[in-house]
Amino acid sequence: MLKGVTREIGLAVQARTGATPALLVWIAVIALATLTAFAFLCVAGYDWFAVQFGGVFAALLMTGIFALIAVIAAMICVLVRRRARERAILERAARAHASSWLLDPKIFAIAMQLGRTIGWQRVIPVALLGFMAAQWAREYRAQARDGTE
Repeated sequence: MLKGVTREIGLAVQARTGATPALLVWIAVIALATLTAFAFLCVAGYDWFAVQFGGVFAALLMTGIFALIAVIAAMICVLVRRRARERAILERAARAHASSWLLDPKIFAIAMQLGRTIGWQRVIPVALLGFMAAQWAREYRAQARDGTE
């Protein structure tokens, strides 16, 4: 049974991402080849600068290039983080002000049909109990997100 559940989870991940063991192996090969090419590019850049300006200045130029790349990457990281936080705040605000699924006309029509079929005396206590459980779960999730359990 556990093997079936594990297989189902694996298939769900594979369906969403398209990831397979072969794909992961090829991604590792690509990463290794790219890293090797980058190392050779750095060595070639240093050698070219050494021929043009001398060994010490070549090292300083390569250091300056990598420091500039690091500063640009850090600025991009700050901007991406800020945008992600803003998007998350806006999404949380939109979810907080979104209408409840209980007000959906389809749900209301199903509830009306259920009430007519089973009888209102049996449906109302079950519905109230379900509503209370949903509210409790919503508050529990909100407290868990805020970290104040």
